[in-house]
Amino acid sequence: MTLCLANSMDIDITPSSFRSPLSLIDMPENIWLDIFSYLSLKEKFTTAGTCRTWHRILADPSLYTHISLDYMEFDTLVLCMQQLCRLAPRIRSLRISNCHSSFISKTTVPVQNTSIMHHFPQHQGMHTLHTHITSFTLPRRREEYRKLGFTLHQDFSHALAILMEQSHESLKSLDIQDNFLDLEMTELIFCIVRYGRHLEHLLYNGNRDGGFIAPEVVSAITAACPNIKSFQGQHAISDTVLRRMMSGWEDLKSITLAPYQAPSVGTKEVSMEGLWSLLECGKVESLELLDLECISNDNVRTMMERVKKLQATSFERVASSPLSHPFAHHHSYFATAPPTAPSTPLPGSSVRHLTITKYTSTPLTLPGFGALLKLFPNLESFKLTTNFFTYDHHFQGLTRDIYEEEIVMVERMIRTEMTDRWGATRTAACWEGEWNSAVTEEQRLRASILRSV
Repeated sequence: MTLCLANSMDIDITPSSFRSPLSLIDMPENIWLDIFSYLSLKEKFTTAGTCRTWHRILADPSLYTHISLDYMEFDTLVLCMQQLCRLAPRIRSLRISNCHSSFISKTTVPVQNTSIMHHFPQHQGMHTLHTHITSFTLPRRREEYRKLGFTLHQDFSHALAILMEQSHESLKSLDIQDNFLDLEMTELIFCIVRYGRHLEHLLYNGNRDGGFIAPEVVSAITAACPNIKSFQGQHAISDTVLRRMMSGWEDLKSITLAPYQAPSVGTKEVSMEGLWSLLECGKVESLELLDLECISNDNVRTMMERVKKLQATSFERVASSPLSHPFAHHHSYFATAPPTAPSTPLPGSSVRHLTITKYTSTPLTLPGFGALLKLFPNLESFKLTTNFFTYDHHFQGLTRDIYEEEIVMVERMIRTEMTDRWGATRTAACWEGEWNSAVTEEQRLRASILRSV
């Protein structure tokens, strides 16, 4: 009876010990997609060669929305990018960091020395000196790469253009940092301008070329990428370029300002008035100021005094407003008058996160830090990086003991202010002062120049 019922209902009554185990391959694809999402890009490419089923699942574009290409040799980087092009992903964020090229770092090119040739015409071997290939100008480097048959720059440009074109509607973030690659030889700028309309975050920093060193490049990016919220890196930003950013990037929240080398006029940077106009917009929440001369005791105090005047003017306007009349709560003319427009935020009040470095520019002292805290009354994090060499270069007769005493006073004032604002618990996370960072190459160069003079 039991057997007939089982047959009629098509029930498997085989003992569990005789059943074949369920194969992992038979798991639903959505589970596999979730598992494979935890693999790195290299692991995904390797796993795809295991079997046909996994190869098909790992070809799903949804697994390639956030791409990180880190610590790769140039040829491996290009191969990964070409493989991604075949998958046609819809990338949301792309990061290329700490990649390098052994060929670029080791290649030297012969340079004729006409002076030696003139004095020693009989010694042919003395006529030629060698220099690193990256020391040449862009046209000369292009010619030398062509002679040596090095085509990875073209391959990189082609793959990047395809990737960004495929993802031009989805790509929101592009991070390219700390690479020893000759990216000036690539079409990176063209790709950003052509396909970066929907970019919101753009970081280009620590690469061999030192950033976008032409103001025209930054202006082109400003016009082509109107949705930028975060723009970081040591780029050629002048007062003129900064004004274009403020008018073109309505949602700008984070920006880095640093000096740059202009071919005709030498070092150039944003002025105090340019920085003031940025603060007046009241949009920026994260501000990184790298070795700017405009961040000095006098300039910070001047901007702080301007804020005080604006604040006083605002109070006077509110006090003279009809709605401040003592009988305004009654149904009178004053009570029915239209409300005044809300006042704009005071310059500096929008900034929540501030980073300042001081190496070659004029350093801040105790009064400057005090004015800085008043200029930015809503700081949630404040980081300073400097060293003794910076202060010793600008203040004659400075000793280590005086420097340490200044540090103690500044630290005490900042921590007291942060404690009053956010409480003792949050103060440790609010302030980070690195007073003894390593001496930079530019500082060493300036010191050697002064000793020679």
